Amino acid sequence: MKKIFILMTLMLAVIIANPVDAKEEKLENAVYLGVENYNQLEAAEKDDFKYNFFVDGEVVTYSVSTAGDYKIKNILAQGYVYDIEVKDNVVIKAEEKAPVAMGKVDSYETGKITVKGKSYPVKEGVKFYEITTEPGGAKVEGTSLKTGDSVKIYGNPAEAIYKTFISEEYTAPVKGEPGLKTVKNFLMTAFEPVGTTNYIYGGGWDWQDVGTSNMAKSIGISDKWVDFFQKNNLNYTYKNGDKEQESYYPHKAYNEYYYAGLDCSGYVGWVMYNNFNTESGKDGYVQSARKMAKTFAEKYNYGTFTDKIKVEEFKPGDVFSMGGHVWICVGKCDDGSLVILHSTPSASYSEKSGGGVQLSALGKDEHCEAFALASKYMEKFYPLWSTRYHAVLRSYESYTNISREGVGKFSWDISDKGLLDPDGYRNMSAAEVLKDIFGE
Repeated sequence: MKKIFILMTLMLAVIIANPVDAKEEKLENAVYLGVENYNQLEAAEKDDFKYNFFVDGEVVTYSVSTAGDYKIKNILAQGYVYDIEVKDNVVIKAEEKAPVAMGKVDSYETGKITVKGKSYPVKEGVKFYEITTEPGGAKVEGTSLKTGDSVKIYGNPAEAIYKTFISEEYTAPVKGEPGLKTVKNFLMTAFEPVGTTNYIYGGGWDWQDVGTSNMAKSIGISDKWVDFFQKNNLNYTYKNGDKEQESYYPHKAYNEYYYAGLDCSGYVGWVMYNNFNTESGKDGYVQSARKMAKTFAEKYNYGTFTDKIKVEEFKPGDVFSMGGHVWICVGKCDDGSLVILHSTPSASYSEKSGGGVQLSALGKDEHCEAFALASKYMEKFYPLWSTRYHAVLRSYESYTNISREGVGKFSWDISDKGLLDPDGYRNMSAAEVLKDIFGE
């Protein structure tokens, strides 16, 4: 009896010392809803945040692994669908899931749905849900389907059908060639996100707000930027100071909406990456706006930096860092005004601070040539944008202020070290540059 007791005691000790491995769950078609208690928790607590997902008809709450510099958090975007793996109530893997079909419903009958002229079988018992996104978190609710609804279908046969916003297919009027190191291509690349990317404070930075996001070190503009812009309207605002829990702004210093658009440094960082790379996932360029111009000269050795600023010395492709902002010079006009590219939260026609990546003017007043050019090209080539925003005019003095240490102008070395200029862009006026870029 004593031997049996000792044996049982030893077996129990082994079980306690080596518990059965926690069960791993693989959950498909999970909608990411967002961080729990958004904009109430401080960034210092970020390792202990909880996150909400919609899985199989209900909202569930998990922790998310912080491994790999918050790798999973830098994948998740509210309102998008993922296959996830969960262990001990911690998401240890997440992969965005591509729908087998998306578009407007042509017809639905039991067991079959037709979208954009193609029919898909539907598994028995599949329920329909609608995804809506607002600042502060996404929501998923039961719904019915009717002809004309926009849906995303997952699985074939369909095992999940979500009614949700789907952006119209977008082709940029101007885009560059990845890795082509010329002044013209640098500017053409800089035009690609124009008029289709909203301003998000922290957009282009990673979720933890210390470096470059996946989007800003990817070739081409992100579909999520296009989705976010098209879903919004002239009432979009990047910051709601009265209701922080309903604001896109990272009031607590973590970028929950890092994926939705670009701020000024995120934009310039994306342009640099796409101009110097042909594939995604390498080291990014996003950093403090104030430091960018000097860093491009001193760290990367792409050209020269100066804080001795003269308007007549601005050339197409120059990058200017000021206190809290960074912009790209498109060119100088005959009257001394400048046409620039930047991401800024400009006011809409409804006086909401939204804005984003756009052409703008630096000059004395709205009669300057730069303002006429910025207005003309935004209205002609970016019509949806122009239903929400007028062209932006800023004073030359305010945008070339060098009162902060380290600010100033970066100019390219016209050689293999920086950029080549076979098209002669550095000697063109703003009007000549724009005419050539848009093929007029």
